[in-house]
Order: sequence, then structure tokens, then C-alpha cells
Amino acid sequence: MADDLEGKAKHLGGKMKEGVGDLLGDRRMKEEGRLDQMEGAAEQDVSRAQDAVMEAEARRVAARRAKGETP
Repeated sequence: MADDLEGKAKHLGGKMKEGVGDLLGDRRMKEEGRLDQMEGAAEQDVSRAQDAVMEAEARRVAARRAKGETP
């Protein structure tokens, strides 16, 4: 399961790597930083999507219970 905090850390690390690469004129490091940012953002997206699915399932179960049905 993806972790939102890990995604944020990876994104931030990528920003720092991109900045250092820019300062040093290292295009490869700069590009790696951008890729790390994209990977971190994707991890955050997955984590948020998983949370949304769990919340939707909980609402579905609550609605069925309220109607007297078996979840």
C-alpha cells in the first residue's frame, strides 16, 4: 500500500535533487530530480485513491445497515 508521507518525502527529495543539479549544471541530476518528483506525486495519488476507496466502502456499508440490509 502506498504511503502519502513517503510520496511527499520522495517528491521533496526530487525537488532538492533538481535544484542541486541546476546549481551544478548537471542535467542528469536535474532530470533525475524531476523523475523523483513525478514518482513521489504518483505515490501520493495512489495513497489518496486507496483512502477514497476505503471511505466509499465504509459509506456503502453504513447505508446498507441503515436500510436494514446485510452489508
